[in-house]
Amino acid sequence: MRTLPLGLCLALWLTPALAEDPQPPPEPTRTGQDVFRRIAESLEPESCTPAAAESQWMRKYIHDPARFRTQLIDLLPILDHVSVQARKRGLPMEFALIPFVESRFQPKAVAKGGPTGLWQLMPATARHFGLRIGGKNDQRFSVIESTDAALAYLERLQTMFSHWPTSIMAYNAGDGRLRMGLKRQKLTQADAERRLPTGLAPHTYAYVRKIQALSCFFIDPASFGVALPVDAEFTPLPGDVDDAPPAPVPVPDNGN
Repeated sequence: MRTLPLGLCLALWLTPALAEDPQPPPEPTRTGQDVFRRIAESLEPESCTPAAAESQWMRKYIHDPARFRTQLIDLLPILDHVSVQARKRGLPMEFALIPFVESRFQPKAVAKGGPTGLWQLMPATARHFGLRIGGKNDQRFSVIESTDAALAYLERLQTMFSHWPTSIMAYNAGDGRLRMGLKRQKLTQADAERRLPTGLAPHTYAYVRKIQALSCFFIDPASFGVALPVDAEFTPLPGDVDDAPPAPVPVPDNGN
């Protein structure tokens, strides 16, 4: 009987295995613990003032602790993305809480007057930082694109003011308006508690207190009666490799 060459035998033996489709690698997962720990460790403790901890804002946000916990589970991938990107840029982690104030972390949020998306970016700001606006392809609705633009803007503001409360007031009121107010009143930083500079909208002064109240929650959630969903698993958004060390955060004035 004629035997087949050894090479041909090996080829025939290996063919079925090679023909099988390779199994895709399992999707990476993270847990709520990863996100909440990253945020809590990166927030400046001084961001949580006694007045902020007892303010009306957290009572409004957490009127139903069980429901709030469920909402946290739903927004974990976005909160993860925003906090990872803020830390990669070396920005104050307080900036990662801005979408909660702006849109409750809703990427499709639209407000009267033009603010749109997760970060409620105005058309002019969005265009300036390279986003397409209008129609179905409005990039303000994209979590990844809008976050990149918003953090680029906040990075510029933080470079300008070196003081996160002033930076977020500028984000809310417009940096031109805030700079004019500071210059007119010969100030170098804003003070939301003392309502300085004067002449801004009430919600701009309240903006700092809202971020401070949220900081209190993430630093000490148990004091608000909420059990964080630390065991909840989710798939990170594309490109979110959390390999950056915690960045130093500017300390706000005691008055803020």
